[in-house]
Amino acid sequence: MSELSQAQKVKCMIALISALAVVSITSSLNWPILAEALRNQGYAESLIGINAAAQFAGIIIVALAAPRIIPALGFFKAILLGFAIVALALVALPAFRGFETWLVIRFLLGVGNSLLFTAGDTWVNQIVDDKVRGRWMGIYVTVGMAGWAVGPILGAHLDPDTVWPFISGLAAVAIAACFLMPARKLDVRLTTSERGLALGLATVFLAAPTVLLSSAMFGIVEGAMQSFAHLYTMDVLGAQYRQTGYAVIWVGAVAAIFFQYPIGWLADKMNRHWLLILCVLALMLSILLFPILIEGSLANWWQPQALALWTVVSLWGGAMGGIFTVGITLLGQRFRGVELVSANAVFSVLFGVGGLLGPFIVGTTMSAIGPVGFPVSLLAAVGLYTLFAVYRQLTRR
Repeated sequence: MSELSQAQKVKCMIALISALAVVSITSSLNWPILAEALRNQGYAESLIGINAAAQFAGIIIVALAAPRIIPALGFFKAILLGFAIVALALVALPAFRGFETWLVIRFLLGVGNSLLFTAGDTWVNQIVDDKVRGRWMGIYVTVGMAGWAVGPILGAHLDPDTVWPFISGLAAVAIAACFLMPARKLDVRLTTSERGLALGLATVFLAAPTVLLSSAMFGIVEGAMQSFAHLYTMDVLGAQYRQTGYAVIWVGAVAAIFFQYPIGWLADKMNRHWLLILCVLALMLSILLFPILIEGSLANWWQPQALALWTVVSLWGGAMGGIFTVGITLLGQRFRGVELVSANAVFSVLFGVGGLLGPFIVGTTMSAIGPVGFPVSLLAAVGLYTLFAVYRQLTRR
């Protein structure tokens, strides 16, 4: 594997971080817009969840093949191919509206997103030094979350039944591709001998189950929140509070921006496994308090009930981002070379599995027992993972 100079590493990191941050706008815009568009067509939450799950199915399929695809193409070409597939899906979504056609298109959208983010995450982790890995991952996720925060702002002011959300997404993909161009000659290619060292995905999972299962839990919560947090808010407060629902997603994303570098810094200073558990506990607390405080959004922002709600939403977003930051930092610490590609592939597979299950479980639960199904099902998922993670950490040798 060719080595990059320190200056080349910084240049490559800037290009990658900028590109992946901008394309994140597309992802954070699509989830709530597509869910709202389906509701406007009269579909129940359970069917909206199934439609969202198709996108995660695409993530799973690509992640399973990533240990072969990414070393063969190289990181740069893999990300570029991901951009092309996402752009194609964004053209097709408004052109072929309908539940069944969107299942297929969202599967392709998941394929493109999985390819570009799995390659990007691995490339970033491959070129940084372990002693500052947490801080670089914190910067990477911070800038990515800044891009992620733009999507809900756009979504709150765009009609889901028009082409404008999708045109906005296409513009973000085009800008991201331009940002990536400076890295085209800095690709870190894996040699033939390194490709032969690939671990089986099951072997990778057994080497780091706590970290990798955090991705599944992350996928459940992320998929459910992006698809249903704004719908839950409208169910509880009334449809006239549509922008408040988008504000919940936006505030969580903005808060995540400010949490990630401090969390990355902590990951370089303390036990990273315990830090992961602390982030999960913070997430569980925020999910527990969110439905209790949701009506605080009706008050002026400076009033105590409103401040309490937005503080909890901020904690939710920060903890979510922290789980991802610490998770990929631990992967880079544990694996190198094509083994890191395999580890990131398992991370993406489990994120896809979680994301596939999350919207389906939450949507079905909300259809069965009403809006309360949103926080109840999320608490169950996070609580089960917390028990597993604490047990594993206490019994580590």
